[in-house]
Amino acid sequence: MPWAGTHKGPQALSDVFAAIQRYWKTLDFKVTDTIEQGSRVAFFGSFTYKSNATGREVTSPFGLLARFEGIKLHTSSFSRTAMALRARSKTGGATQFHSDPSGKEVEV
Repeated sequence: MPWAGTHKGPQALSDVFAAIQRYWKTLDFKVTDTIEQGSRVAFFGSFTYKSNATGREVTSPFGLLARFEGIKLHTSSFSRTAMALRARSKTGGATQFHSDPSGKEVEV
């Protein structure tokens, strides 16, 4: 998942979403709950993605925590069920995966 990790700068957030879309098509994205506490906002919900490599769909819950300094996003953290995403990238056996649409299957 090349979008994982630490990213900095104004372009970082859109770069992350662009990287995700190379691998997954977003079919649905629902925010069901929000909690605001001072400069922090938490979002909870679910999304449905379709793998660009295998064509399989997955629905997963998510949580996102955003911290602001003034009107600027300072940090954000996104959590979802990684096992469900990996299962939809799996193409055979116990150890073969295909998540990168422009890449090959990987055997781990």
